[in-house]
Amino acid sequence: MNVRTPDTLTGDYLDAWATASLAGLRRHRAEINRLNVFPIPDSDTGTNMAATMESAVTRLREVQGEAQGEAQGETGAHAAVEVAAALAAGAVAGARGNSGMVLSQILRAVADTAALSATGELSARTVPVMLARAGELVLDALSDPVEGTIVTVLRAAAEGARDAGAADRASLSDVVTAARDAAVAALAQTTGQLAALSDAGVVDAGGRGLVVILQSLVDALETVPGSADSADAADSADSADAVDSHGSGADPHLELVFGFHGDPGELRALLERFGDSVVVVSDGAADAPGSHAHVHTSRSGELIEQVFALGDVHDLRIEVLPERPEPKDAAPASPVIALVPGGDTAGDGLAALFRASGAAVGDSPAALTAAVDAAGGPVIVLTNGQDTTGLFAVLDNTGAAVTVVDTGSVVGGLAALAVYSPTSDIEDNAEDMADAVHGQRWADVTGDDRVVDVVGELLAEGGELVTVLYGDGLGDDGMAGVEAQIAASHPDAEFHAVHVPGLTVTAQVGVE
Repeated sequence: MNVRTPDTLTGDYLDAWATASLAGLRRHRAEINRLNVFPIPDSDTGTNMAATMESAVTRLREVQGEAQGEAQGETGAHAAVEVAAALAAGAVAGARGNSGMVLSQILRAVADTAALSATGELSARTVPVMLARAGELVLDALSDPVEGTIVTVLRAAAEGARDAGAADRASLSDVVTAARDAAVAALAQTTGQLAALSDAGVVDAGGRGLVVILQSLVDALETVPGSADSADAADSADSADAVDSHGSGADPHLELVFGFHGDPGELRALLERFGDSVVVVSDGAADAPGSHAHVHTSRSGELIEQVFALGDVHDLRIEVLPERPEPKDAAPASPVIALVPGGDTAGDGLAALFRASGAAVGDSPAALTAAVDAAGGPVIVLTNGQDTTGLFAVLDNTGAAVTVVDTGSVVGGLAALAVYSPTSDIEDNAEDMADAVHGQRWADVTGDDRVVDVVGELLAEGGELVTVLYGDGLGDDGMAGVEAQIAASHPDAEFHAVHVPGLTVTAQVGVE
C-alpha cells in the first residue's frame, strides 16, 4: 500500500515515532550494548536508551489515559505540543545513564521546537531547527563533550536536515531522510575518531542508537497512525523485557542518577570534582524547576553527603559499574582463535570483528602460531569457513593442546563465540560452541535485492535470532532498508546487523 507522507509531524505521527523508536531500541539493544566501549565499557548504552524511551512512552500513555472520558480538545497543533511535552517529561524523569540523559535532551528539543513553532507542529522547515536545538541542549548538558560520539552524529544529522531543507519544495520526508543519511555517514566515521572505538573496531554506541531513532522517524512517516503496522510496533515495544547489564568489581565504580532542586551550576562543579561522565539537565518543570544529574564516581559516600547538603535530592539511583579495564598490553591472551583471510581488506574487517568479540586472530600461519603461543595453554580454533589445508600441520608444530571447531562460516564463528564461557573448561566450551553452530542455518548473499529473501527463506524453517554481516556494497543505508523490511515481515525475530568493511559477498546471513 502506498502511503502519502505527511507535511507535518502531528501528534499522531509523534506518537508513532516514539513507539517505533522504543521498538527499534529494544530490537537493537544487544547490538548497541556490544558497541559500548566508551567512556566506560559497561555494555549498557542500548539498555539505558531503551529504558529512557520506555519512560517517555509510558508518560505519554498516562497523559492519554488521563484525557480519556474528557471532552476532546482541539486536534492537530495542540495535540502535537501535548504529545511532545509528555515524551520529554517522561524521558527527563526516567533517564538512565549518560546515554539516557542525552536522549532526554533530544526529546526535550522536540517539545521546545513544537511549542515555539507557529503551528505547534514540526514541518520540513522546523525539523532542522529541532535537531540543532537538540545539539545545543546536549552540549550544555555534557561537562566534557567528545567528538566521535553521539554529539558528532547528532550535529551531522542537523546539518543534513538543514541542507535538504534549503532546497526548493523540500518535503518533510526529504528532510528527515537526509538527516538519517547524514547520521549514518557520520556514525561510520566515529571508529576513526576515538582511540577506544578504533582499538575495538566498532562505531559509537550512542550514535548507533540515534540512527535507530532517526530510522524510526523515517519509518513513522510511511506508516498510517493507528494502522496494523503501527499497532505491531506498539506490541513489539510493550513485549520486550528489561536487561540489567551492569557487572561488579572488588573496588566498584558507581553510577549515580538523581533529581535535584538547587543551583545547577554549583551541582555541576561538585560532580566534576568527585567524578566523570557528568551530565546535568533541566527537568523542564514550569513551576519549581529542577535538574536531573548523572555521574560516575568512586567516591560516592563523600559525594552523596555533599549533594544532599547542596540542595534537595530525590529519586536517587545507584548502580555498580564494571571494574576499569586493565591496560591493553596487560590483558590476557584469548584462548579462542578465529581464522580469517590474511592480507586483504576483507581480512582486516573480519579481524577487527572477531577481536571486538573477544577472540584472537590467525590470519596467517605465523599469526596463528603466535596466538597459540600467547595463550599459554589449551586453545580453541574456529575455522569460519576458511581453507584449513595445512592447518593441522601448523598446530602440531606448536605442541599445544588445540581443539578445532568447524564453524563453517563467519556467522557460525560469532555464534560459537556468543556461548563461550571463560569459567568453563576447553572441552565443555568446544561442545557448547559446536552445538551453537549446528543450531544455526546460514547463507552467503550476492545481490543487494536478495538479502530480505534469503532471511525469509532461512526463517521459514524456524528461528528467532537473525545475524547479518554486510559489506561496503550494501552499506548502512541499504542495510537500514533491509532491516525495516525484515522487522515488518518478521516482527518477533531479534535482528543484529554488523558492517564488515571489505566483505567479499553482499552479506552473510545466519539464523538461530
